[in-house]
Amino acid sequence: MKPRKRYIIEVIVTGNEILFGRIIDTNSSWIAKKATEKGAVLRRIVCVGDDIDEIANAVKESLSRGADLIVTTGGLGPSTDDLTIDSIGKALGRRVEINPTAKAMLEKKCSELGIELTPRRERMARLLEDAIPLHNPVGMAPGMLVKVGSSKIVAMPGIPDEMKAIFEEHIEKIIEEEAPSKILAKTVMARIVWKEFFPIYESLIRDFPHIYIKNKAVPPIRSEERELVHEIYVDILVETSSILECESEMRVFLDEFEKRLKIKSGELILKS
Repeated sequence: MKPRKRYIIEVIVTGNEILFGRIIDTNSSWIAKKATEKGAVLRRIVCVGDDIDEIANAVKESLSRGADLIVTTGGLGPSTDDLTIDSIGKALGRRVEINPTAKAMLEKKCSELGIELTPRRERMARLLEDAIPLHNPVGMAPGMLVKVGSSKIVAMPGIPDEMKAIFEEHIEKIIEEEAPSKILAKTVMARIVWKEFFPIYESLIRDFPHIYIKNKAVPPIRSEERELVHEIYVDILVETSSILECESEMRVFLDEFEKRLKIKSGELILKS
């Protein structure tokens, strides 16, 4: 069987505050979940500091690996250490300039807030010369989309609410249109005697090699606990060419999972 082409995403998280351990990056895990639901495969997540060369090198490395979509978070604000746009410009050898559409977005936002568009705030309208500004429905800084051959680069703010809003308004559509696969993910709970679970689990992996199956079991400390009933969560991910096929394959798998559990007096509980 010919391998299915996949839509590959790489995420570059920027920010010294993350590398210093002052805040926790939640953006990349959220993007991973959303991108997977839309049919993409998130191949790599990297975090770099607020340094032009570090960010530029991370972008160039992602491009060299042939990622279809490169997503950056952070570094779009008005401060002098918000360097993502300049870094992408350096990576691509493209000029950074005030984007008229992005500036109009900022003017509208400032008007709504009753504040002045100062030169400092105007910095957030600086995009690459051929970039497409992405409306930010929550905050001020517009996102940015640039095309590089067959790849796209999207820059979004690091503030989670702003990042999520831009992703849902703009990026999900790109993935849906360009990803050749559809993916359906579920988490279920198996309630069964511990020692009976793993033979079933391993048989499912063997019999359904095209389905991703991963248990979240925590091994018992005492041997006698292996004789007790445990609640074991299992992640399941089905990838096919259509959502209808995904749903069909998921039903077949879950029916078989449940049947094998019942043989050993276990039960399957759907969670999500």
